[in-house]
Amino acid sequence: MATSSSAGGGGAAGGAPGLKTYFKTPEGRHKLQYEKTHSPSVLHYNHSSGGKTVSEMTVAYLKEKPMGQGSTPSTPSSGSGMRSAAARLLGTGNGSRTLSFAGSNGVSRAVSGSSRVGGGVGMSTGVGGSQAVANYDGKGTYIIFNTADTLFISDLNSHDKDPVKSIHFSNSNPVCHAFDSEAKDGHDVIVGLWSGDVYSMSLRQQLQDPGKKPVMSQHFINKDKDGTANSRCTCVAWVPEREGIFVVSNADGNLYVYDKSKDGSADWAFPTVRDQNQLMISHAKSNKSNPTARWHICQGAINAISFSPDGAYMATVGRDGYLRVFDFAKEQLIFGGKSYYGALLCCSWSADGKYILSGGEDDLVQVWSMDDRKMVAWGEGHTSWVSSVAFDSYWSPPSSDDAGENVMYRFGSVGQDTQLLLWDLAMDEIAVPLRHPSSGSPTFSSGSPSAHWDSACPPPTGVLQPSPRMRDVPKLSPLVAHRVHADPLSGLEFTSESIVTICREGLIKIWARPQHSGNSQRPNSSELAAGNAISKDKMITSPNKAGTSSSSFKQPSSVIFS
Repeated sequence: MATSSSAGGGGAAGGAPGLKTYFKTPEGRHKLQYEKTHSPSVLHYNHSSGGKTVSEMTVAYLKEKPMGQGSTPSTPSSGSGMRSAAARLLGTGNGSRTLSFAGSNGVSRAVSGSSRVGGGVGMSTGVGGSQAVANYDGKGTYIIFNTADTLFISDLNSHDKDPVKSIHFSNSNPVCHAFDSEAKDGHDVIVGLWSGDVYSMSLRQQLQDPGKKPVMSQHFINKDKDGTANSRCTCVAWVPEREGIFVVSNADGNLYVYDKSKDGSADWAFPTVRDQNQLMISHAKSNKSNPTARWHICQGAINAISFSPDGAYMATVGRDGYLRVFDFAKEQLIFGGKSYYGALLCCSWSADGKYILSGGEDDLVQVWSMDDRKMVAWGEGHTSWVSSVAFDSYWSPPSSDDAGENVMYRFGSVGQDTQLLLWDLAMDEIAVPLRHPSSGSPTFSSGSPSAHWDSACPPPTGVLQPSPRMRDVPKLSPLVAHRVHADPLSGLEFTSESIVTICREGLIKIWARPQHSGNSQRPNSSELAAGNAISKDKMITSPNKAGTSSSSFKQPSSVIFS
């Protein structure tokens, strides 16, 4: 298994020997455009109670401020639980960085050094990597990432390596975060801490402020009414199409549902979980309580959460090795399936909501079908744990002269083996049994390991299935396998212009897509995000034999049967 280097080694990873600055796909060459990381000087003491945290990242598309909205985003009133950032956990800090230049998001940025000169008109500056624009109201694309006890914000479209903002937490480490581009008020970022507490805040407000603590943030204290603290956060996620609702998973197998408009410190209590292996959903007795509900999902940690694009379904993966898919509104388990070995660490939905990816300690990537409620393919290529998976919803299949249509998907995975793998999934090459009327006898989890895959009917609702025999499920081989970092990888994101990777030590690399890797002027990511949102919601189709490409690079068969 790949091992990480010492803390702070991420910055040196960019120049590690043996790492190439490009990789090829049938579409052309993806080039390493630039890197981003934190400055070691702004890192604070790594809290002993916080443990060694892994850097995670979130890509945030900040829309243009609506007309008529003031310079200060709306935040919950003090009566609804708004907490001062200085009240409990957050540190302070001030300083200066004096020179400025125009960043790619169209706003002034403060930078250190003498290589750039310019005025500081309309700009305020902060210390240790915190820079801010006093009247910032534009749109932009940002990367939010955590390292040790600090949350960083970088401008994705700027070649400046340093972050534009750093937020320090004095008593616990940030471990996960999420951004909601559709938030109706200012609070669009949630941050989960090792302590189990959660903060919500406005990204625009943080960029405006020069300090090193969140401003106008709301603190959700993760303690029940008898004062017992709960376990560390493992993942946070906004619920699509449910304004202000988000979920937080913990290392004890519990998932909490929060409403950001409610008080974050009100007393709450839920019944004791007597059977750690059973699903148990409980609701708060008072409508003023926050969290509003607790889902006990599994024994051991919930490692990742992912919602379908319409917010109807929620997928979780956990320490027990199971992927579980729930109807979120009905609070009902739809189906579940097990890994071949060990825990599952990550999951992600396709843009059309038809497929789910998972990966984990068996070094494999699994593809699950919502229609068939089972694993329909698995991919082998990593040599260590798979830490992140994602569909590339901006990718378009190559064209062909043949008639007919075939659904194709491109997805990626990264792992502790420091590799980025890209995969093509052509649906006509996956042999899924034909579905017959459901009059046949159902197959339960007590059946043979492959019985549920061989069955012509989807398994009954609410059943956790064992892993099928590997020989009975189509095997995928990666289209691309490229070592992109010197340290184990922890995150992967696709944007309209690039592929973004991050290692566990906090070094981020932006790999420009072939059409954006030249010296020509690139459109801003945020400008393309709205246009691509339409195509992301549509099924990706192309003619049959879509493996044929105009590129001279020969595309291998997407699916190999073992």
